Amino acid sequence: MKTRPRRDGYAMVLVLVFIALMLTFYSVSYRHVAATLRAETVRIRQRQRDEGCIQAVARGLTLLETGSPPSNPYTCAAVIGAPPEERSFTVTFTSETEDVWSVCAVPTEWPDQPEAMPSSFGEQISP
Repeated sequence: MKTRPRRDGYAMVLVLVFIALMLTFYSVSYRHVAATLRAETVRIRQRQRDEGCIQAVARGLTLLETGSPPSNPYTCAAVIGAPPEERSFTVTFTSETEDVWSVCAVPTEWPDQPEAMPSSFGEQISP
């Protein structure tokens, strides 16, 4: 009777197959997790970017309730936030037709220093 030769090494092949399978699953899941993290990071940065602009536009609209700006277009600066994290925004009021105003707010660039936003557009007293 013939004896079969021993077949060693199957355990090592199974370990290598298992490692390759686990790395494949990891790479597939990593791609989805990385894409989700990138999307969330973009969403948070957009919210932080727009947060100040929305508040500056709201201040501009509140200011329009007190009267019309002294000129067309009228530009002023609104400071949003507490002192350690305050940011300056340039608010521009423009009118295409009479008594119809549009308000636009953008972060103030370094060399620009528009005048501060007045408390009201009511009776403006010239110095």
